[in-house]
Amino acid sequence: MRLRIYARRLAPLALLFGIGTGISAPPMSAEGREAPLVAATKASDTATVQALLAQEIDVDAPEPDGTTALHWAAYQGDAEIAAVLLRAGASANAPNRYGVTPLTLAAGRGDTEVVRALLDNGADPNTALPEGETVLMAAARAGSVDVLRLLIARGADIDARENWRGQSALMWAA
Repeated sequence: MRLRIYARRLAPLALLFGIGTGISAPPMSAEGREAPLVAATKASDTATVQALLAQEIDVDAPEPDGTTALHWAAYQGDAEIAAVLLRAGASANAPNRYGVTPLTLAAGRGDTEVVRALLDNGADPNTALPEGETVLMAAARAGSVDVLRLLIARGADIDARENWRGQSALMWAA
């Protein structure tokens, strides 16, 4: 019983750090075929990403858990590939199966450049995981004052509270 409680409490952290999110899964599409755009993004191969997009490949083609190439670019802090994907129309708000968006991953890294690009392309600054953890909370945990300022300037709710303990981003920053 106690183990299950701890597992539930650690789940949001695991999601943000890529454990159990498919971040380590092989690059396969939802149909079980290789997702070449995801593979090229994982390899930080900008030239291949651009070549694939020139072939009109689906920019939002997901892995089986819903993770897209943009998730990977945000997770890796690859602002160049993130910009290429966003220009090609990648969804800045696409959640994976666990509710993790590219903005959640970038904020959790404290990556100002990727967070700004995602927000400029329509990412919701009030995105939250199913348990209520917001991107503002993820940025607070990362200790990124610049990302916190950017999210607040773009309308992030500083009073939002997560569902387990009712904690706010301010509590997470402490």
